[in-house]
Amino acid sequence: MFRGLREKLSRSIEEIDADRLRLRFRDFGATPIAEAPPRRPVVLVGEVQRLQVVPRAGSPSLEVTIDDGTGRAVAVFTGRKRLGGLDGGRRVVFEGVGREERGRLVVLNPAYTIVE
Repeated sequence: MFRGLREKLSRSIEEIDADRLRLRFRDFGATPIAEAPPRRPVVLVGEVQRLQVVPRAGSPSLEVTIDDGTGRAVAVFTGRKRLGGLDGGRRVVFEGVGREERGRLVVLNPAYTIVE
């Protein structure tokens, strides 16, 4: 009995949060971010962790980082500074073609659906 409690208490906040996200998104039927193949169409679901406007090719681009508990992916929306309803903590589905860029999975201008 105490062994299970000790294991739970010794886990880091990051491990607990990753478990929470994996459980939250397991029934969506989406590709886990950690298993998403590059240069192939993917459906990713995750919680918005970060929104950042960065310059790309002379115009602003909105980078939206999501986490599903297995890893993180970045959706880049070129020419955008904001997308209505897309805020931190929201659950979102991205559909597009991923690629590896600077050690991260990036999906350029994906179709998106805000789930909550």
